[in-house]
Formats: sequence, C-alpha cells, structure tokens
Amino acid sequence: MTKTWATRILLAFAIFTLGFGVGKEVGRRQAAPAAPAPEPSGGAAVAAPGQDKVIVYYLHTTFRCVTCNSIEAMAKDVVETDFAEAVAAGRIEWREADFQVREDLAKRYDVTSSCVVVARERDGKDVEFQRLDNVWTLFEKPAEFNDYIASAIRKYLE
Repeated sequence: MTKTWATRILLAFAIFTLGFGVGKEVGRRQAAPAAPAPEPSGGAAVAAPGQDKVIVYYLHTTFRCVTCNSIEAMAKDVVETDFAEAVAAGRIEWREADFQVREDLAKRYDVTSSCVVVARERDGKDVEFQRLDNVWTLFEKPAEFNDYIASAIRKYLE
C-alpha cells in the first residue's frame, strides 16, 4: 500500500515537473526576440553629438506584480514631471524593458530583479550608471522615493 502511494506521488511530481518545463519553454519561444532599446517617441529632441544624455530605465521581469507596475509609474512620473524641460530638450530619456528578454541590459547593469537604472550616455555608449535598488524599500514613502530617483538623475545631468 505504501509503495503504491509513493509511486503515485512520484509520478504526479514527474508529470508536474515536465508540464512546468514545457510551459516555461513555450513562454520563452513566444517572447519577442531581443530588440534594440526604443528610440525616443513623440518628437522628443535628440542630444547633440558629444553631449551627454541621461537614460532612465525601468527594467522588469516578464511577469509583473502590482508593486512593480506602481514603481514604474512612480519613477516615470518623476522623470516626466520634475525633468520635463530636460526630456523635451533630449537630455533625458525614459525607457522600460523586460530584462528577461533584453539579456544585454541585464548583463550590462547587473540586474537580477526589477529596478530603476540611471545611466549617462555619450555618443550612444554608457559612460557610467547607477542601479537604484532601493526603490523597493522606498516604495511606500513617495516623497523619499521621488527624492531618491531625482537626486540620481540630477547627479548625471550635472
């Protein structure tokens, strides 16, 4: 009797594991191939050659929780509200990307979980960057969250 139950449990585990693996592979195959970061939209100005540009990324996983979506919205609001003139002038650009699809970004910025990254770019190449991991601990403190994001952006604008 015990041997029968053990066999059934092992069989169920094997079927579940196989189904999970197949489902994960199907999901990967359906994901879009890695594409270059989107170009500025809405007629945003482009930085002049040799001029630094600040790129603010929200890098997330394929499956996103409510908190992930809120962090993205809050960070994007800081960029669009506090730095509207710099965005219009092409000195700052907002980008979001799935780092599980865009593995180049995950490697470049050493990303293992959803986060905000502020990077200074010159002639299309990163000069320096800062990963803002504390967005998770500051999420429920909007004023501190906004200051954290804004101060990182200001550091690269100067």
